[in-house]
Amino acid sequence: MVGQVIGIFFISLVANSQYFLGTSFIGRPIVTGMFVGLLFGNLKEGLLMGAASELIFMGLMGIGASVPPDEVIGGILGTAFALKNGLGVSAAITLVLPIASLSLIVKNILYVLVFPAMTHRADHLADEGKITRAGNMHLWMCFLQIAVLTIVTTFAFAVGSDAVGNLIKMIPKAVTDGLTIATYILPAIGFGMLINMTYSKNVAPFFFLGFVCAAYLKLNTIATAIIGAICAAIMYIIFDKVRNNSEETAAKGDEIYDDF
Repeated sequence: MVGQVIGIFFISLVANSQYFLGTSFIGRPIVTGMFVGLLFGNLKEGLLMGAASELIFMGLMGIGASVPPDEVIGGILGTAFALKNGLGVSAAITLVLPIASLSLIVKNILYVLVFPAMTHRADHLADEGKITRAGNMHLWMCFLQIAVLTIVTTFAFAVGSDAVGNLIKMIPKAVTDGLTIATYILPAIGFGMLINMTYSKNVAPFFFLGFVCAAYLKLNTIATAIIGAICAAIMYIIFDKVRNNSEETAAKGDEIYDDF
């Protein structure tokens, strides 16, 4: 148990540092699921749980002042709780969203109370001409967020793993079966939200082309990606010729204008 807690600590530490490391996306569920799976000696299940969780969070992102559920804490704890208690992918997905939503309480405290105070302190330091200390204040905000979220994740796993396992075992089978069915809908919702943000008339033909390749032609992801790359190459050739023809036409028009 102690080794698992230490492992969760280091996984959380690295995952919560993803923005400090240059938006590396190392904290995404599909990545943390792999590391949690290695920690519990079940890499395959960890990857499956991480991939299933990633489908949910794929369409969730912060827009304006809205803060989406925390995929780092949700992905780590959901996968860890499920693996520790011998549960499957459906149980992991059931746990991921509630945990990710609850973790927003911690983030909101940082964003609403702590960080504004530190930002005002940085403004005062800048007014006093202490530019280096003002700049370091922003680094301290980053380090504080990493430390707080890492401690919260580790503490939640150390204290709540047995409680979560006992709670899930108390849920009637009919309820767990319903949750299992619902987990298959959540990835579809994630994709739907992603399509809602990226859909346009120019993108729609390629979306339906991919759907036909997967649903009717039964092609795998690699084959579908190759077809997409071929379509992109054909479009590049066509657009390149159109651009060259336009430039030639414009050049001829300039020559005729010069003759006049």
